Amino acid sequence: MQIKTHTEAPLATTVKTISINEYNWNRKRKFLCFYTMRYNHSYKLLLSIFLLTGYAGLTQEICNNGIDDDGDGLVDLHDPDCQCHFIVTDNLLQNGSFELYDHCPVNYTYISDSKIATYWQFGSKMNEAEYYHNLNCSFDSLQIMLHMPPALPMPDGQGFISISNNPSIDPIPEKDRAKGYVGQCLQAPLSAGENYTLSFYAGRFRSWDNFIGKFFPFTVAVFGNPDCNAVPFGDLSSLGNGCPSNYPGWVLLGKTVITGANEWVQSKISFTPSSQINVIEVGVDCSILPQIPDLADSTTFLDYHIYYMDDLHLLPTKDFPFQYIRAQTGTGCNGSGLPILESPVFANATYQWYKDSVAINGATGITYQLPDTAGESYYNVLISTSGKCITTEPFLVSGALNKINIPADTVLCDNNDLVLAPAIDGISYSINGVTADDVTITRQGSYSITATDNFGCQRTFNVNVVERKCTDCDLYIPTAFTPNSDGLNDVFKANSYCNFSEFDLQIFNRWGEKVFESHNSNTGWDGTYLGSKMLSGVYVYFISYSTTSHTAKTTKGTVALIR
Repeated sequence: MQIKTHTEAPLATTVKTISINEYNWNRKRKFLCFYTMRYNHSYKLLLSIFLLTGYAGLTQEICNNGIDDDGDGLVDLHDPDCQCHFIVTDNLLQNGSFELYDHCPVNYTYISDSKIATYWQFGSKMNEAEYYHNLNCSFDSLQIMLHMPPALPMPDGQGFISISNNPSIDPIPEKDRAKGYVGQCLQAPLSAGENYTLSFYAGRFRSWDNFIGKFFPFTVAVFGNPDCNAVPFGDLSSLGNGCPSNYPGWVLLGKTVITGANEWVQSKISFTPSSQINVIEVGVDCSILPQIPDLADSTTFLDYHIYYMDDLHLLPTKDFPFQYIRAQTGTGCNGSGLPILESPVFANATYQWYKDSVAINGATGITYQLPDTAGESYYNVLISTSGKCITTEPFLVSGALNKINIPADTVLCDNNDLVLAPAIDGISYSINGVTADDVTITRQGSYSITATDNFGCQRTFNVNVVERKCTDCDLYIPTAFTPNSDGLNDVFKANSYCNFSEFDLQIFNRWGEKVFESHNSNTGWDGTYLGSKMLSGVYVYFISYSTTSHTAKTTKGTVALIR
């Protein structure tokens, strides 16, 4: 494929195919030549472009009107200009602000600089280890301020790190791609089952070859491993080693996507380890950069990029100063199931409610009554007091409790599990008194199942499960049905003792027009189309389904509708 040789978005549209080594060399060469060759002739032009693009975004974002005031494509709380920053003092990480370092970076090689930041280590074995920067270091500061200067002041001190997501020429697999990570062996292990949060500042900034290009969102991910010796991973002789998950013991703990242009954005990743973690690595995720169309010259390019990070804090989530919305007890357990939400209360404060990070017009009280049309959404409150603001953590309203349907009697096929209710955000289950994320039955018997939402509302189902021997999940399909409302054979549907992970039933008339479709094996055709009764005759059905063991099957035939 074609890879454009630019760091962010191009000023020119020249396209050529390059290798990783050539890209790295060209980047350094362009950095070195930029001011020596273009200073006298281009400085005024480039300065003018910088000033024009800089002043274009000076309109201030108003954070409570549902409008993109500054034209950056981000509305209200989606815009980093509307962030309320939280302050964290404790830390399970050492040197989280990168102020301690062994020496000033000059060579940016793995051998000389892989452990340059105290307590940290470059996470992947590569020839180049250009990840640590400090504005107190004259050479490094000069390079940074010439080529991709961060917004000042820095979040904390003068030290910070850079994370790269470098280009590759397809079809190089992800495990051979050059990606940047930093890792640290923790002072104390992260415990399985406890919720933790990694907070940080991150930003993408304008580089010397991108004065007017678009900024794309970028991903920050955190990986964990029980073995501190797992850092670094990979092979020093390779061009790249992909992400940590390609190597033994590494698991993705969590990730987040950040949107912001030329500014530091405070963000966080919350996660719950399933096993003990002794070392973490932070960097890009395991995805492959997508091709982005360039309408200017009808080509595509990859958004290979560098972003900066600073002020990392890792703690149990309960130790962060987060504020939470709560649902008033009992207010949502009847009717629509939508409660009154209540904000944390502060003295002499003002309040603004948001739905999916966009301001709700007129919602400025301590409480907010959800409308019947709320749907599945996240709600926040921005609380403003003298000298500071606080944004609560997102509160999920799903209405999912009323959508759960568990039959009173069902069949469990031998050698299979039976999933009666899936895992749903905001819903927890109790199966005969045992807490579970979903309702999966493994043996026959009687079950009392209680579903509880994040408002504290509950629904209880009593289920009798009978185990039977299922013959390869065959379907039993009638050849005729009589939809005359006499309670006998009124609905055409496929019958089976099996459970399906996927199901699709389609019925067509003799002219090939589809008159019915269902994705639920328990929902059949009642002989109507668009509310009108269909005439007696022969209809064609197609059924495709997958069993819980992911065996895919299809069948087709005809059924007679008799009135």
